[in-house]
Amino acid sequence: MIYKNEKSLINIIKYTPIIFIISLSLLISIFLYFEKQDELEKEKIFLKNEFLKRNQDFVKTEVENLYDLIIRTQEKTEEKLKRNIRERVLEANNIATRIYNENKDTKTKDEIIKMIKDALVDIRFNDGRGYIFIYTFDYECILLPINRENEGKFVYNFQDTKGMFLAREIVKSLQDRDEAFLSWYYAKPNDLTKKDFKKIGFNVHFKPYDWFIGSGEYVTDFEENMKNEILEYISKLKTNENDYFFILDYDKKTLFQKVDNLIDRTFQKIDSNKERTLFNDIWNISKDGGGFLTYDYQITDKEMPLTKTSYVKGLFSWKWILGKGFFHNHMNQIIEEKSLELNEKFNKKIKNIFIITFILTLILLTISLYISKRLEKKFLNYKLELKKQQHILSQQSKMAAMGEMLGNIAHQWRQPLSLITTAATRMKLQKELENLDDVSFNESIENITNSALYLSKTIDDFRNFFKSDKEETYFSIEESFEKAFKLLSAQFKNHEISFINKIEDFKIYGYESEFIQALINILNNSKDALLEKDYPKLIFINSYIENNKSIIKIKDNAGGIKEEIIDKVCEPYFTTKHQAKGTGIGLYMTEEIISKHMNGSLKINNTKINYGNIDYLGLEITIELNAEKS
Repeated sequence: MIYKNEKSLINIIKYTPIIFIISLSLLISIFLYFEKQDELEKEKIFLKNEFLKRNQDFVKTEVENLYDLIIRTQEKTEEKLKRNIRERVLEANNIATRIYNENKDTKTKDEIIKMIKDALVDIRFNDGRGYIFIYTFDYECILLPINRENEGKFVYNFQDTKGMFLAREIVKSLQDRDEAFLSWYYAKPNDLTKKDFKKIGFNVHFKPYDWFIGSGEYVTDFEENMKNEILEYISKLKTNENDYFFILDYDKKTLFQKVDNLIDRTFQKIDSNKERTLFNDIWNISKDGGGFLTYDYQITDKEMPLTKTSYVKGLFSWKWILGKGFFHNHMNQIIEEKSLELNEKFNKKIKNIFIITFILTLILLTISLYISKRLEKKFLNYKLELKKQQHILSQQSKMAAMGEMLGNIAHQWRQPLSLITTAATRMKLQKELENLDDVSFNESIENITNSALYLSKTIDDFRNFFKSDKEETYFSIEESFEKAFKLLSAQFKNHEISFINKIEDFKIYGYESEFIQALINILNNSKDALLEKDYPKLIFINSYIENNKSIIKIKDNAGGIKEEIIDKVCEPYFTTKHQAKGTGIGLYMTEEIISKHMNGSLKINNTKINYGNIDYLGLEITIELNAEKS
């Protein structure tokens, strides 16, 4: 016959695996779906970040390469300038030498000089800035095309803006050689406000008339040519709306910006508030070594502003800001195309997941149904065997409980039996010695009787401990201690153990016999620890009410317990004593009584005690219960 609960269990065996498998399949499918969805979103974010980083790396590399090109070009500026001037001066010297050689035998010196001057006076180079001058080694000006009035004058004391005597230094540089370079500083004719422009000159010794023929060029003017060459180089690069350089100067002017050969903002002045604000942001980044800036930018007036990220870097020597960027709409378009590909792959993965999950679910359901049938059959067979085993287990449980009870009784009986034996032996010895008086006889009989009653009561206490119909009553703390002391006094006196009591009486609700048993366990535990000491053996008992709680503290001066094991002393069968002196059940039963039967708490800790101006270390046991003051 199958009872209702057993039918429920069989139904659970039949249908729980099916429900579990279906639920698990759904959960796994949902989990995989969201996991793949999360992977898709992360892949899109990664793709976007990767495109952004790739574009940033590209524009940064382009700007840095342009910067390096300009720096290399700058480094060669003076070298190129010197080469240019030297070529021109040597050409002029060749012309003068040819005229001299062709006419020295037929014409006078003055005629030859005029012919040389006429041949060189109109020579111009470097966009008309360069010219040829001639001076004698006696510092007389022979030819000065930009100021003919000075021809025939002496320039011995002529100085540049830094105080250098220019003609003297030129003569000095040519004393031991035929040609030499020299640098000086002088004002530019079109910029008289600044007088420290560097100028590089080249001079060659024209020996027939002891002249020096030379020319000079301002470095800044030559750099302007190089700037134009750089701009011309950039303008020839292939560009589009998402790949072009721009160059700004510190005067808020666009020096170069050319897109697709159609949109050209070169040399455009920055004048709108929006453009000035953007320029300031760019300038602040470029002056700190360069960096990225994202902003909204409008290529033409007809188009909407687009988000753009640019890398800018300052070229301080030329007061330029180099930059190149990319528009996000172009990048977003590429990302969108990639995202569509990812979505398509995602949908295929999800479809495959659902197909695989469905097939696995069917397989698992089939297996589950087969296993459920087998389990149902096994269960019915097991039910018959279980009835047989239940009876056996019941008997074993009763025997185990009885064995534990007998062990506890034996533990509690050990000392009372010893007391009875000692008292009987003492009475017999006194009788044999014929000095057994009535007082000793009555005292021994009383101790034996009390111990026997205690033994009997111990049996009742343990029996009540396992009964479920025990009665709780209100009882006095002071009376409970008196009963405990009465049972233990002889043993404690024999071992010279003293009590220092400060007991405030109040009533608590619970099982008095169990509570007395707990007190005896605690006191015996202290006694066993004190037996090993050779100094005054003391037990302190203190009880009081605090915050509507009754507090009972029992402490001794036996040295305490090691901190690493103090938390284990209430575990069953754990003992620090020799096997012959303890079973480890006393404090365990005490905690069971206090915590479970009386709804209190038991705390054990080491403490310091000062008594008679002597410091001791001991163990303190604190019992906390609900109280009713008497």
